[in-house]
Amino acid sequence: MTHDPARVRLSDRGSVSAEVTVLAVPFMILIALFLIFCGRAASAVIDVESAAAAAARAAADAPTPGAAATAAKDAVAATTAGSAWTCTTDTNTGQHQRGGLVSVTVTCVVPMSDLGLPVDSTRTVHGTATEPIATYKADT
Repeated sequence: MTHDPARVRLSDRGSVSAEVTVLAVPFMILIALFLIFCGRAASAVIDVESAAAAAARAAADAPTPGAAATAAKDAVAATTAGSAWTCTTDTNTGQHQRGGLVSVTVTCVVPMSDLGLPVDSTRTVHGTATEPIATYKADT
């Protein structure tokens, strides 16, 4: 029997690309999952800041400090409706008068467990917004 060197080289053909694929695909999947996690976290921050801004606008339009706190909570509930978030609202109505300021801080616990990542399953996100109360607003 004679040994054919061309036959030996043909049998190894493609093994390097298969090895690189086996090593690279899991790494690429991890990078994709990390990017999805970062995107979800950034989206949560944007959404909570938006909820805080809506709450501050609603509180600034309210006629009394008590009504301002209720309006802020209602605005946060409306803004985050449909999400699985648990949100709390802290309304600072210390300057609730014409020309004053109202400030609202929204804290939401955002679940991340649906991503299937081996990281903390929730993330706490804070957002704060301040709105001026109209100097010439009509009394109601």
